[in-house]
Amino acid sequence: MTGEKGTAPEPGGTGPLAGVRVIDMTTAWAGPMATRSLAWLGAEVVKVEPPRRPDGWRGFLTGGPPHHYPDLDQGAKPYNRNLLFNTQGHDKLSLSLDLKKPGGLDVLRRLAAVSDVLVANFTPGVLDRLGIGYDELAAINERIIVVEMPAFGSTGPMSSHQGMGKTMEAACGMAALIGYGDDDEPVLTGPAILDPIGGLNAAAAVLTALELRAHDGAGCHVEVPQTEAAAHWIGEFVLDQVESGRSPAPDGNHVPDAAPHQAFPAAGDDEWVAVAVRGDDEWSALCRVLDRPDLAADERFATLAGRLAHQGELEDAVAAWTRTRGKGEAARTLQAAGVPAAPVQDGTEVAADPGLRACGFLSTVTHPEAGTHVYPGLAFRLDRTPGGLRRPAPLFGQHNEAVLTGLLGLTEAEVAELRASGTVTDEPVIGDPPARGPRRVRPDPAP
Repeated sequence: MTGEKGTAPEPGGTGPLAGVRVIDMTTAWAGPMATRSLAWLGAEVVKVEPPRRPDGWRGFLTGGPPHHYPDLDQGAKPYNRNLLFNTQGHDKLSLSLDLKKPGGLDVLRRLAAVSDVLVANFTPGVLDRLGIGYDELAAINERIIVVEMPAFGSTGPMSSHQGMGKTMEAACGMAALIGYGDDDEPVLTGPAILDPIGGLNAAAAVLTALELRAHDGAGCHVEVPQTEAAAHWIGEFVLDQVESGRSPAPDGNHVPDAAPHQAFPAAGDDEWVAVAVRGDDEWSALCRVLDRPDLAADERFATLAGRLAHQGELEDAVAAWTRTRGKGEAARTLQAAGVPAAPVQDGTEVAADPGLRACGFLSTVTHPEAGTHVYPGLAFRLDRTPGGLRRPAPLFGQHNEAVLTGLLGLTEAEVAELRASGTVTDEPVIGDPPARGPRRVRPDPAP
């Protein structure tokens, strides 16, 4: 996609969704993750960004935390260099469009008329209030699929609540399972584990809706409440508590079906290796690696129940061995013996992982303003229709002309009018209005 005036957008990729056009009205991570997944599968994704409130993951329009930018340099246009946006924006087209200014809604509706899917992660009712809810768009295009991703659904006492990764993680029950004992406070996994879960569920919902449309020719309205998307990940704990009345007790890295099951210290500063022993064969193999026949002969550890009852003593024995070895060496030795193990890697190590490089998960991409860097792909690859990462994330408004004139057929005069009114801009609008000033991106994305 060149973005040159009057040039139609390039088609999507060669993936299974080639020929499908998606309007992306999402922000932060969950929604952009969904549309990024569709782009990975070959869909043409048109990201619609308001000039005054672009995608939150572009960051502070005047610059933000240095670690969000390549080489710790925000550059002259930080919103085009933010690694958060540039990781989730691959293969998308950027259309800057203010729906509240003259002609904005008309442009969006014209785009909906020639599109297959619209994805948004606003709170319930926002699309309807804007005049682009499912009913309005279906009247224009009966084949369109509208996917909304509210935090708590559109009905019930929490439907009006906004959500963030951390708050939704707590609301769906995950935080109650994480900690280091009954007296500890609940612990969150991090800022935003809910977002990729919601994103992948939304992508799956789009595929389901497209399959339905292939049978009956009609679009539909799809709702993906993100707390519900996450709750099924802990479904066994929910069912157990409903049936037994027992609340699960957080117990660090321990689990009821493996022992030892822990991250052990390795040689070096703050280096760790994770080890999991599930059955008797793995236990015997671990004892051989540790060169501890005494442990193998100890009747206290002969069964899983016994090993669970004496985890502290076992962990001391394993730690004494791991502390003398690098985490990579320890993991390879254990794996070779048949014991599940892996080094606990940081981001730099993941980016340099030869296995991830070899399988194609990591790709080197050159962005026109952010430079050349390694980016992660997605964890699914198809043989006959491979899809994949084709283009870097777009600059803000990069494809305005191509979408407006090349795709929608607007005349130069019509585009000039949109620009004159501020409905379409080539750069974000920084400063007043709104009265509260430049928009700040939340570090923890919300739907």
